[in-house]
Amino acid sequence: MRSRMTALATCLITLGCAAQPPLVAPVPAPSSTPTVSAPSASATPTERWVRVPGLPDDDTWERGLRDVTAAGPELAWAIGYTGWEDGVETSLRTWDGSRWRAVPVEDARGGLVSIDSDGPRNAWMLGGGFDESLAQHWDGHAWRRYRFPGYGQDVAVDGRRVVVISDTAVLTWNGTAFVTEKVLGGEETRLAAVDSGAGHTWVTGNRDEEQPVIWHGHNGRYEETVLPEGFLTAILQISPDDVWAVGSIGERPLVLHWNGRSWERPTVPPWKGALQSVTAFGPDDVWFAGKDHDAPGGVSVLHWDGRSWTKEMPPPGGEGHHALIERIPGTSQLWLMVNVANGDSESIVTFRRK
Repeated sequence: MRSRMTALATCLITLGCAAQPPLVAPVPAPSSTPTVSAPSASATPTERWVRVPGLPDDDTWERGLRDVTAAGPELAWAIGYTGWEDGVETSLRTWDGSRWRAVPVEDARGGLVSIDSDGPRNAWMLGGGFDESLAQHWDGHAWRRYRFPGYGQDVAVDGRRVVVISDTAVLTWNGTAFVTEKVLGGEETRLAAVDSGAGHTWVTGNRDEEQPVIWHGHNGRYEETVLPEGFLTAILQISPDDVWAVGSIGERPLVLHWNGRSWERPTVPPWKGALQSVTAFGPDDVWFAGKDHDAPGGVSVLHWDGRSWTKEMPPPGGEGHHALIERIPGTSQLWLMVNVANGDSESIVTFRRK
């Protein structure tokens, strides 16, 4: 976001260097086959993206969403905030298969920042920020609140393993409380996003807001990769040898892919903006969304099918500036939650890809 990379082709980055890793020869975009179609800057038709009513007051100002997770076609949650400055309160909504409805949150001061689930009976969300931080667990019947030491940035749920990052540390749930597993950040490095699965944990961070860092944790040990330039905002593990990280570099989207041996930077359709979220149905069905200054609605969506990239633009719902994309398990459909500008604040627009 605040830096620029001169190489437009894919860069291969070697894992395990604490200093800046060397750049080597360009490689094709990630694929099991050597032939890859060149990315196109043109967008495909948007008819499959349908606007879905959210809450009745979504079009008023001083409200936004920070995360979304889906457990199936009849259950999803989205979290964020309403209000302004000292009056900010948490906002939780759930999809019941036919509509979005608001869910009250106990002691609702401060916003909610992250939510993740691995099924209809296991979801965790983070928030707070005024008096104390909170973590809440959904067991299929009710939300239960737990204290959280520090302020949680992101949460990843993988069965009984629950991983949370603060600005500087990785914490895990031991059944009764969150305990520190590893301190990764510091004065110059702040953690941004986490994902976990099959005993592996992936964390992104940014050093001085100019240099991205990715950590890979397994069996309590973390390996650090410092990347040349850019700013990372999200990470997704499909499998331990198939991981995606997204963000921006200069004023262009940044996509990084881990293939089990090294990080590579595939060439994606160019636009002015940044990628902010990533989701996937599988290794050959990966979706990305983010800010696009050139799109009529301010956001664009990218799709990787294992061989080529396509770009889609949802119908304009306002001047979008933040986009959250989430797969709907049990279907081939997607949620897209967009925060749109509203005066000097923002409102919420919801889309579903049929």
